Amino acid sequence: MLGARQNVIVTTARSPWFAVAGLVAVAVALGGGHVCARLAFTHGVTVLTAATVRSLSASALLLALLAMRRMAPLPLPVEFRGTLVLGACVIVQTLCLQFAVTRLPVTLAILVFYTYPFLTSVATSLLGEHRLSAPLLAALLAAFAGLAMVLGVGTGAVDLLGVAAAFGASVGFTAALVLTPRLASGMAAPMRTFYMMTTSAIVFLTAAGVTHHFAWPTGGVAWTGLIGLSLLYAMGITGLFLLLPLLGPAQTAVVLNLEPVAVAAIAWVALGETLTPLQCVGALVVVVAVIAYQLRIRRGGVSHPARGPGHGPGIDGKASRRWKPTK
Repeated sequence: MLGARQNVIVTTARSPWFAVAGLVAVAVALGGGHVCARLAFTHGVTVLTAATVRSLSASALLLALLAMRRMAPLPLPVEFRGTLVLGACVIVQTLCLQFAVTRLPVTLAILVFYTYPFLTSVATSLLGEHRLSAPLLAALLAAFAGLAMVLGVGTGAVDLLGVAAAFGASVGFTAALVLTPRLASGMAAPMRTFYMMTTSAIVFLTAAGVTHHFAWPTGGVAWTGLIGLSLLYAMGITGLFLLLPLLGPAQTAVVLNLEPVAVAAIAWVALGETLTPLQCVGALVVVVAVIAYQLRIRRGGVSHPARGPGHGPGIDGKASRRWKPTK
């Protein structure tokens, strides 16, 4: 049953590396979605159209997953209200980042947004989930420096409102990562994610109807971009919030530093965009930082399963315990 609490241990022999590999796939999917979004936006698709369609696609994918698992979304459970907060976090992140892109160079907006791994690590450390260790800080700093090289962020006049919006997107996404394992903790991850994405889809669909800024693509390239964005975002965001309970917010945020690297690599292959030697070095720095941190965690061994709020039902809808590294 949905609320059943069974002691299903997530073993270190399979789940951590399985979850890390899954998050790498998530980063690639979301990165591919950004490349498709670039195609869609440059061929007339509005931001609100893209946000609405991709949210609806994610909700449809999750509804299909629930149907496969014979999990009925109705009637609404008592913990449903917590998922409304999570949906609001996704909405804030989307709107703030899109607004930031209108005020800043895209690369700078993304770089400011990627302060969320720092914020996530600090927040979860303050909440007592882990210690803010030197290896974690070193991995975050190295990955951030690598991202700066990959994105090719230069100096120049900075729009403070745009920076504030990008940082607001970072805070919104941090809140989604930190609160997801804590709000509606007794609810299975697929159900919780379905309610969260459906909330954002309803808000974007309502906004599109009220503002009349929703418009279907008129050309083949625009359709390709929108369809690719919708499918890749649906797979990526679904995978992210299903895998999140296995590794926790901080480790998840470290792995997601690979997303901009995936954007650069996919744009290079699919769109023929050239990468400078400095960008290649930056990508290598990010990859090495992520791999080194994961190896450090594995070498550190494991202690007791993490306890407390937020470690409830996982991907299979059964109660899982996430193993916490010693250091």
